Amino acid sequence: MKKYIYIMTIILFTSYGCNSILETKDLLDKNEQNYPATESDVQSSLAAIYQKMSLEFSHIFISTLVSDETFGGGGPDDYESMAIDQLKKNDDNMLSLTWSNYYSGIYRTNKLMENINNVKVIDPSSKQTAIAEAKFMRALFHFNLAQLFGPVPVYTSSASVNRPNSTPEALYSQIATDLKAAIDSFPAVNFTAIPTTRLGHANRWVAEGMLARVFLYYTGYYQKTELPLNDGTTITKAQVITYLEDCINNSGHALAADFRTLWPYTNKYTVEDYAYTKGLGLKWLGEEGLNKETVFAIRFGNIADYNNFPSGMNKMNTAFSNRGQSLQRNTFPFGAGWGQGTVNSRLVDQWKVEEPTDPRIAMSIVNVKDPIEGIVKYEDNGWSQVNDTHLFVKKYTTIMAWKNKATKTVYGSYTDILYGAAEADYIRNEQDIVLLRYSDILLMESELTESSTNLNKVRARVGLPAIAYSLDALQKERRHELAFEGVRYFDLLRWYRKDAGKILQDNQQGVSVLNSNVSATMNFNIQDRMNATGGLFPIPSSEISLSKGTLVQNAGWGSDGSI
Repeated sequence: MKKYIYIMTIILFTSYGCNSILETKDLLDKNEQNYPATESDVQSSLAAIYQKMSLEFSHIFISTLVSDETFGGGGPDDYESMAIDQLKKNDDNMLSLTWSNYYSGIYRTNKLMENINNVKVIDPSSKQTAIAEAKFMRALFHFNLAQLFGPVPVYTSSASVNRPNSTPEALYSQIATDLKAAIDSFPAVNFTAIPTTRLGHANRWVAEGMLARVFLYYTGYYQKTELPLNDGTTITKAQVITYLEDCINNSGHALAADFRTLWPYTNKYTVEDYAYTKGLGLKWLGEEGLNKETVFAIRFGNIADYNNFPSGMNKMNTAFSNRGQSLQRNTFPFGAGWGQGTVNSRLVDQWKVEEPTDPRIAMSIVNVKDPIEGIVKYEDNGWSQVNDTHLFVKKYTTIMAWKNKATKTVYGSYTDILYGAAEADYIRNEQDIVLLRYSDILLMESELTESSTNLNKVRARVGLPAIAYSLDALQKERRHELAFEGVRYFDLLRWYRKDAGKILQDNQQGVSVLNSNVSATMNFNIQDRMNATGGLFPIPSSEISLSKGTLVQNAGWGSDGSI
C-alpha cells in the first residue's frame, strides 16, 4: 500500500525571512483574507505545519550526534556534524536552518489558529481537533527549540515582532498550556479506530506522552517540582502520571511482540535475504496502521528524486548510512549514505557489561565486520570516512532489496519497490522517524512512579529478566531501549545538568577510530564545553542581527566555541 503523504510538494504557507526572527509573509495567491476557506484547506494547512518537522538537521538528528551514542562521522569536510558531536560550532550561523524551520512551523500554527474562523462550513469537531493539533505542534516546535537553544522567544501570534529571549518559566508555561489545551480538546479515540489517513496527526495520546517528556525535562534540567501554566496554576507529577496511565490503559497502543519488527530491515522484500533475519519468520509492522507501538512519527512520502531532493526524503537515514562503497551490493542489505553518526564502540562495550544477553545490541547496531550481518565486503576509507568504528545505526539506515539476485542488482531502497516509486538510489528513504514510542510511555511512567512493572514489560519483550526498580536500572534501560532515537542527550541533561559533560567525556574520550583509514583516537573537551554552555547550542548570529540585538547569544559561544 502506498503511504499517505504528509510531506507536500506545494507548501501553502511558504514564507521568507524578514526583519524579524520569524518568517512571516505568504508568497502564494492564498492569503490571510481568503485562506483557509474550506475544511480541505484546513487539512492542507495542517499538512504544511507537519512538514516543518522534516529537515536534515532536525532535533532528533542533532541530539543523536551530540550524545555519547555516536560520533560526527562523515567525511573530512563534514564540519557541522563534527561540531555538533563535540558541542562546538563550525560557523556563526550553525543550525540556522533548524532555528528558522521550527519558527516557520510556529508561524504556520499561529496563522491557522488566527484564520480558522474564516472557514464557513466545517464540522465543529473537526475544527476543535484542528485547533488542538495546531496547539500541540506549536508546543512541540517551541520545545524542540527550547531543548536545543534554551529559553528562546515565545510566539503565540503571527505578528512580525522581535521578541527577546524568554525566561524558562514563561517558555515552558506556554508549552505546557498548549499541550494541556490539546489534551483537553482531543477526543479519546482508540488507536485501532484511527483511520490510516490520520496516521501522523497528533492526538490525545501523543499530547499526553509529550507532556510527560516536557515535565521530566523541565523539572530535571531546571530543578523544579512542577510545570507552570499560563493561568498561574501548575501541572504536578501526579497529574502527569494520570495522563500516562490514561495513555497506557485507553490508547490501544502496545509493545510490538518482537523488537526487530519495528525496523524496516524486516520488510518483506529484504527480510529473507538478510543473513541476520533470514528464516526467523519476522514481518515488519510497517507504517500503515499495524504498528501499535508508534505513538507519533514524522511521516515521509515517496516523492523524493534527484529533482526533488530536499522535501520528500528522510535525510537522517541517508546521513547515518555507510559511505563510499565501490559496490554497494557488497554491504547488502545496508545501502549508501554519508557515513555520519558512526556508533561509539564504547557504548557497545558498556552495553555488553551492563546487559550481557541483551539482543537489542545486534537489533539496533550494524557491525559491518560481524559475520552475523552477512556483509560480503566493507571497504574502509569510503570517500575518506572519518570517525569510522565499523559500527552504524541499524534503526535508521538505508535498507536495500534485491532487484535480481542472479545478476546481483539491487534497489537502492526497499521503498522503491514497496511504494512503487521511481528509483532514486540512496536518496529515497521513506522510513518514518518515530518521535515517541509506546515503550517510552512505559518507561516514563516507571520513572515517575518509581515502580518496575512497566520497566519490566519493556525488558520482557526482549527476553530479559525482571528487576527491581532503581534510578540506575531505569537509566540503563532507557539507554538500551531508546538508543539512537534522540532522547539520550536530553536524558543526561535532565538527570545531571552540567555534570552530564563528565559522562559524555568519559564515554567518548580515547575511543579508537579510523580517520581516512588512519588509526586515531577521539579527542574531546566536551566536559569544558558543557560547563560553558549548559548543553545549549548557539543562537545563529544572523537571527541576532535580524532582531537588532533583541536576542542575546547563549553563554559559552564566543570564539572559544569554534572547532
